[in-house]
Amino acid sequence: MYRILIVDDEPFIVNNINLLLNEAGHWDLEAYRAYNVYEALDCLAHNRIDVVISDIRMPGMSGIELHERIIESWPMCKVIFLTGFNEFDYARNAIRMGGIVDYVLKTEDDHVLLAALNKAIDELDKAEERINHDIKARTKLQSAIAAIQKSTLFKLMAEPALSVKEREHKLLESDISLLSNKQVFVVIGSIEGWNGEVSEADRMLLLYACQNIAEEYLATTCIQLSVTFDLNKIVWLIQPIALRSGEQTEGEQEHRAWQHLKTRVYSIMESVQQSCIQLYKYPVSFVIGKEPCSWEDIGGQFDHLKKLLAQYAGQGQEMLIQDSDKLSSLYESVRGEQTERLIHFIQQYVKTNLDGDLSLTALATLVHHSPTYLSRLYKRTTGAMLSDYITNERMKKAKDLLEDTTMKIQEIAITSGYEAPSQFNRSFKRIFQMTPQEYRENFLIERQLKRTANAKKGKDC
Repeated sequence: MYRILIVDDEPFIVNNINLLLNEAGHWDLEAYRAYNVYEALDCLAHNRIDVVISDIRMPGMSGIELHERIIESWPMCKVIFLTGFNEFDYARNAIRMGGIVDYVLKTEDDHVLLAALNKAIDELDKAEERINHDIKARTKLQSAIAAIQKSTLFKLMAEPALSVKEREHKLLESDISLLSNKQVFVVIGSIEGWNGEVSEADRMLLLYACQNIAEEYLATTCIQLSVTFDLNKIVWLIQPIALRSGEQTEGEQEHRAWQHLKTRVYSIMESVQQSCIQLYKYPVSFVIGKEPCSWEDIGGQFDHLKKLLAQYAGQGQEMLIQDSDKLSSLYESVRGEQTERLIHFIQQYVKTNLDGDLSLTALATLVHHSPTYLSRLYKRTTGAMLSDYITNERMKKAKDLLEDTTMKIQEIAITSGYEAPSQFNRSFKRIFQMTPQEYRENFLIERQLKRTANAKKGKDC
């Protein structure tokens, strides 16, 4: 699944591109929309984005400046610029920067933008193939140093009273780059679906491969250590890379560094899940700490997350769990039941929340699956896309309101889950070959004809 962010200060352009991508149908996409650069930056801070389609000139920040911010958060992200004729040369020069794959004139046909998106996705696929090749090449070289680091980590868990200096000495001695005087973020992962046919050598190879995949995604913004335990599990200790700078080690700047990590780690681990299933065909479950903890509390945090992992995972399906004060009770009624029950739960939730947030990420969070896995599971089980089901339910709701109420079209659009009447009208016409107003008028005419016919029939009797 690819995540696309559409950015423009003209809402109708953003909404039209969003509908175009939804109607394209041949990619597994989740589209996000931003109507200014600040909404775009907020989206990038909280979600892994694969492709950004952005206006090249916007109030507050140019597309070029936005691109620089994108690369800081998601180095592999590809950018497509939307331009006007007077920006043509500017866009052509900008494309020389890394990560910008194309520029599209706003006056060009839809197929030009779709071709640019296809080019971006091809580049993402090729980059992933290169990463996977490098990972395989490194995987067999890790076992000796990994054993030393594992021993050190579990000794530190068992000796929480060590001084900062003693802890620092042990870390340096084992070639561990984590900082001994700063908190750490803890994540535990479990490779699912082991069976008796997996040899010891293959098992270790898979665990090292998963560690290497995670390192690829974490390396640009994090200091991290990962070690294996309990046959099929891995624990990660993570710190923001900004803590290495003397300027970033205290106060508000350190707080911002941790917030940046916390908003990214869920999306990073989702990417690791996706790569593991594509490369090695094994699902991986993760449970992610709620907050960073001190070195003295690592042992307790480790035990707590292990219990959560045992409670929710271990069923051969990938889970992505963010620890919280109260894990979602909505899923408890279907946890451990068959896939059909989970699909039923999702469908019932959609029906009762048509005007709410029905993004794939929001739905996946409800059931502790990754968005990629939920999308794949839904399509495999039902034969249809989850996004199509949501659209169909919204259209059913809209039809009922058009037939049985006198609500205005704008009110029906909002109640059915659409942000703007134009967006609603376009979707409705695509499915029913008529506008909502035309549908209402035709329905009223047909109903009146039926009443007249029934009345005439009654008189004849």
